[in-house]
Amino acid sequence: VMVPSTSTRKQLIEHGLPAEKTKPLPRWVDTRRFTPSVRDEDFWRDYGIADVTKFLYVGRVSREKNLELLADAFRDVLQTGVAAHLVIIGDGPYRKEMEEKLRGCPATFAGFLEGDDLSRGYASSDVFVFPSATDTFGNVVLEAQASGLPVIVSDEGGPKELMRDGVT
Repeated sequence: VMVPSTSTRKQLIEHGLPAEKTKPLPRWVDTRRFTPSVRDEDFWRDYGIADVTKFLYVGRVSREKNLELLADAFRDVLQTGVAAHLVIIGDGPYRKEMEEKLRGCPATFAGFLEGDDLSRGYASSDVFVFPSATDTFGNVVLEAQASGLPVIVSDEGGPKELMRDGVT
């Protein structure tokens, strides 16, 4: 059984799968596509976003991604006086609720981006945030890291395995 993370492997073993029947699923990202070199200072201006700290989330906009926590945390950041903007790339069933929760906040829902636009969206942001505690891996975390962004993830699930505190 190919497993995407150590935490997934542990869960499967706890449910009775013999450890020797598991093997890590190799993951990678195209570092020619996801790279800091495609940063474009004007990219987000086309979306009406000023020259502020851009916090980026990429993925499905759904409740299980813990986006309510992200919205609350972003509101807390704004209350400290930091000039920031939250950018959401992706779409999903929680979008309308999240838009409502962030009403009055500097937040942009960019919808789906792909290809060069997605690469430039990552590299032209400042901090990547991924609050999901249920993801088994989170390839978007690798894409953000390859794009040169500092990354904040939940302390649960597979994405935390991609982090080294104070290093990544």
